[in-house]
Amino acid sequence: MPARDLSFQMTAATAAKVTFSLSNTDSTPVPTVAPPEPGDERWRSRLGLLWLGQVVSHLGDALFISVMFFVALEVTGSSSMSAALVALNFLPALALGLFAGALVDRSDRRKIMLWADLSRALSVGAIPILHAVDLLTPSALGAAVFCLATGATLFNPAIKSLVPRITPAQHLTAAVSGFQVAEYGALVAGPLLAAILIPLIGSINLLLVDAATFLFSAGCIALLPLVRDRKPTPLSSVADNALPLDLRATWHEAISGARQVWAVPSMRALLVIGTLNNFAIMGLAHVATPLLVTKTLGLNAAAYSQTLGLFFLGMTLASAAFWLFGHSFPKGPTILVGIVLDGLTFIPYAFCSTIGQLGIAQFVHALFIPLIIIPRTVMIQKTVPAHLHGRAFALVNVTVFGMMALSSGLVGGLAEWLSPSTLFLVLGSIGALPGLFGFLMPSLRGAR
Repeated sequence: MPARDLSFQMTAATAAKVTFSLSNTDSTPVPTVAPPEPGDERWRSRLGLLWLGQVVSHLGDALFISVMFFVALEVTGSSSMSAALVALNFLPALALGLFAGALVDRSDRRKIMLWADLSRALSVGAIPILHAVDLLTPSALGAAVFCLATGATLFNPAIKSLVPRITPAQHLTAAVSGFQVAEYGALVAGPLLAAILIPLIGSINLLLVDAATFLFSAGCIALLPLVRDRKPTPLSSVADNALPLDLRATWHEAISGARQVWAVPSMRALLVIGTLNNFAIMGLAHVATPLLVTKTLGLNAAAYSQTLGLFFLGMTLASAAFWLFGHSFPKGPTILVGIVLDGLTFIPYAFCSTIGQLGIAQFVHALFIPLIIIPRTVMIQKTVPAHLHGRAFALVNVTVFGMMALSSGLVGGLAEWLSPSTLFLVLGSIGALPGLFGFLMPSLRGAR
């Protein structure tokens, strides 16, 4: 599922945990929004404005998720080609993720987010327009999906890097949890809205509503005040608010930053475990589940939307619980338990014979995903220096969205030979193994 999560002022204790040198060749500017001064409560209104934009934007995400596979199936007529188009929605994170992280770290994050939202509105809005004039070919749909995903590849690390520049360190876990609750709450309402609107306007036209939500998010970002950093950085060689045009330098910084992030033992373990888990199970969520609805249950996008509503309800409740009780949870072990259960809770999908049973399975599965997302986000924000946050989160996006692309393609190919039920049994079991393996890694097992 799409995920846009959320940087902090490093304390001396946190800085002491960083095991690599910051004396490098990066020409990375400090972000253009400064952490709030003590007693400055304006961060709440800034964070609230950003939060509001994301609530509406995530509502559009839910509409897109509800109909994307079915639109692709209508255009291509093939399960494997539809899976390939779904994979395109995540391929830019794999192909461009590192470059996007470096670009975010040396740029005005607000501008990155603004242009990303505008480009996504244009891309997703083009799909129903092309369909209306009979020009929506598989190639055109693929190009629109790829452009949409490219915007998300830039947006995701940008917002994760921006939020800690707005939020005081002591409120960071609550802020991240609050964004997750808002995201999943919107994603609960989205499928329910889709189930109502699909019979009225058709699946394809929901994408016009999705485009409008990106425009709303762009408006909220445009209203965020620009606050200069109090201390200029000697590393900066890029003019304030200017997008860097030196692609070679940006790519060099991407590789340099990735090496520094990789040098942190807990980050290295997190990236390896996350990659293995996501490769095994992401295709189950995005390809095998809608195939189960269509092939096994003989139902349509509206029925699938109902199960998504229950899925996101589970995510919302679990995120709210983490918001209230998860502050003291040890980060590493919580992530590993979440990964184990992330795989195992796919197995019951194999035995679902009604849409109601599938909805319950979706709800139960979703309860354990915030155990991965929230502590992973906070752990990165508190372990990796702020000037590397964009690249750190871009690496995570590679392991999440990049593996979604590969896993969706794999599951789409296997679906030509194996039933959805078999895929859930086999890949769900495999998906739990990386979490068990992670308990053998002291750097992740001991991460607090």
